[in-house]
Amino acid sequence: MRGRFITLEGIDGAGKTTIAHRIEAELRRRGYRVVLTTEPTRTWLGEAVKRSYDDDVGPLAETFLFLADRARHTEVIRTWVAAGSIVVSDRYADSTYAYQGARLKGIVPDPIPWLRALSRPVVLEPDLTILLEISVRLGLRRIAGRKRKIRFEKERFLTEVAANYRRIARGRRHATIDGSGPAATVARDALAVIERRLGLRRR
Repeated sequence: MRGRFITLEGIDGAGKTTIAHRIEAELRRRGYRVVLTTEPTRTWLGEAVKRSYDDDVGPLAETFLFLADRARHTEVIRTWVAAGSIVVSDRYADSTYAYQGARLKGIVPDPIPWLRALSRPVVLEPDLTILLEISVRLGLRRIAGRKRKIRFEKERFLTEVAANYRRIARGRRHATIDGSGPAATVARDALAVIERRLGLRRR
């Protein structure tokens, strides 16, 4: 069977990591070979991305660090998909378009198309992207207890990010679901989309 590439997107607090783990577990139970991955990656490149938040290197430098991390990540994803695995990624290119699109506002004219053009050589088009949509205030409530705070986790900024996600999610590979409910309900809805779009039912 040909592999598939599924990405999960949404603002901070949308539940991407939780739902990604539930999807991975259920697809494994259905008999599929699954790889769960994330961005920024758990490599020195991913660590450089995270450090850029703390050191405030600026929106353009952040963008190129994200692209460097994704370039390597995409090579690995291609290998997994070619081997027949279902790859589930907690964030991918759309996160850069949504977040850096907001960060680059006023610096680059029309940032999202600019980011897409810049990213084209280092991006593998997902078979399906699921956007977990929640209100910004709910997202902020959910992450209020996090020990590690990122300075971008502010209502005004995340409102812009959420608007960017809505714009991005008009594409045919996207499916938007309500991420505000219990994790079991959101995971069920996500799996229903995966079944409908990609046919990944119990084998």
